Amino acid sequence: MSIAVLTRTDQVVGRFGDYLAEILRAEGFADQTVILFTGAEWPALDDHDAVVVARLRPTKAQVGALLDYARGGGRLVIIRPSYLLAVQLGLAPTHSMIDPAYVSARDDHPVGAGLTREPFETHVPADGYQPDALPPGARVVAELRLDPETRTAFPAIIELPYGEGRVIVFGYDLAKAVSLIRQGDPGRVGGHGLGAGEPYRMQDLLTGYADPRCWHLPQADLHAMLLINAVHRVARAAQPRLWYYPEASMRSVLVLDSDDDWSAPEHFDALIESVEQHGGKITIYLMLGGGQRTIATPERVAAWRERGHSFGIHHNAFDPSLGGEDQEEVIEQVVRRDIAEFTELYGGVPVTNRNHCLGWKGYVELPKVYAELGVIMDLNANNAGPSWLQYLTGSARPLRVVDEDGTVIDCFQQATQAYDDLGIKGLLSSDPEGQAALVKQLIIDKVERYFSPLSMLSHPVSFATYSRAFQNRCWSIAREFGMPIWSAFEWAEFVRARDAARVGQVTWTEDAFSCRVSGRSPRGALAITVPLPAGRAGSATVDGQPVALTELDVFGWPSVVITVPIAEDHDQEREVRLQLR
Repeated sequence: MSIAVLTRTDQVVGRFGDYLAEILRAEGFADQTVILFTGAEWPALDDHDAVVVARLRPTKAQVGALLDYARGGGRLVIIRPSYLLAVQLGLAPTHSMIDPAYVSARDDHPVGAGLTREPFETHVPADGYQPDALPPGARVVAELRLDPETRTAFPAIIELPYGEGRVIVFGYDLAKAVSLIRQGDPGRVGGHGLGAGEPYRMQDLLTGYADPRCWHLPQADLHAMLLINAVHRVARAAQPRLWYYPEASMRSVLVLDSDDDWSAPEHFDALIESVEQHGGKITIYLMLGGGQRTIATPERVAAWRERGHSFGIHHNAFDPSLGGEDQEEVIEQVVRRDIAEFTELYGGVPVTNRNHCLGWKGYVELPKVYAELGVIMDLNANNAGPSWLQYLTGSARPLRVVDEDGTVIDCFQQATQAYDDLGIKGLLSSDPEGQAALVKQLIIDKVERYFSPLSMLSHPVSFATYSRAFQNRCWSIAREFGMPIWSAFEWAEFVRARDAARVGQVTWTEDAFSCRVSGRSPRGALAITVPLPAGRAGSATVDGQPVALTELDVFGWPSVVITVPIAEDHDQEREVRLQLR
């Protein structure tokens, strides 16, 4: 039994169905099937514990088949149903919509009870349904708002009983909302909204578009949490997910990297030695090309690599050898040139990337190039300027980039929330303890509520001249809260391995649960989380060997987390068994 995502990509309204499946996979639903429905024949759905229906436009006969499935006990999560489907479900459309809509979860329904009451944005339209004409037994999960302060009477998410089945309806296209929150407005391509001058940055797609009243919330992650909880609510059996980290005890990780920016050898040494004192590793991006080059010779890099650190490229589209061309015109050329040079000098294609001054191109043109060249993760999404230490992209989680037409690109976006550069030199120089205290609050939120990583950056020259006190205090705080410090390379490699892992052969009885976890992990383990009423967890084994259980509230859902030892360098399958009380 598994989760199915029903999508239809031959319709314009269905373009983001694959991205919906990508969101579920990033949230750990590794036992899922994407059913690409062409409209020729209605697919079989009975073998699945729940079906998530992406936005699509079914015929009258197909609506009937879908509702027959629900009436007979099927479990559905429906994303922005068509008018015909909504009416057949018993909803009363108002023939109007709120555009763009904000969503506020209610605390009297289990899907939203464990989340914030604060409204968060969608950037997309939400259909209005008459609140006083809901079918008998229907419950409102979340409400629509015009903005963070202005309520409406319309529901945003509704749970409906339907025959022997259970249905949850999202009145807006959640997948499209997540893409716009994370990546910004494609209509702003090439413009400058950040107010920071050259170059054009990915942040220019967001600043002035993302509502600053909501920057303190991981809005895209909150939409994903609603989707997770909706699946848990409707599924016939509790659904295991891959945990976000390799160990059940981990709640977050500090992802650390660094921009070279023409630092001196002693700057590198100071930064690396301090990271090591905190038990961590770091990825440093090196300046190449025809300008002032990095001092990190192949010999130095080899020695630092021996100590566990990693190195990538700080692509510089302002390289003087380029003759002052518009950076957006030359940055792809720079990326290709630098990767070829890096491979020759240092060996290997860097798995993560950050550009000098965060230079960008188009909407998702650079991630396409990275995917082609083998770069796993892009870290150019930065909470710069007024969004310092907040969630400008609405997320701290890694998720693949998606194009305007819904095409998923094989490169993960990972936002950076804390950093040192000239823009905040005054803050970090004059008040390192105060700024570190703000980071501590961010860490507490991650560890206790959101379980998301904290990505930080420190330039060697900045660390050596003004940010040492701030960075060291932040790293100490992270360790106090059980957050290991991983390099960006380490994080990207784990994210890729977790993404490829699978959970299958799930079985439930009255007193036991079992499944098989397959894949590999560069950390020597994966972990799964299983929704389970508090007090029901008894004991767990992996391949017959006892392992510890961790009980945890996950977005309002009582759960257990189990560590699964697994090979680092080759695929392996392990059997997990959970005995219930």
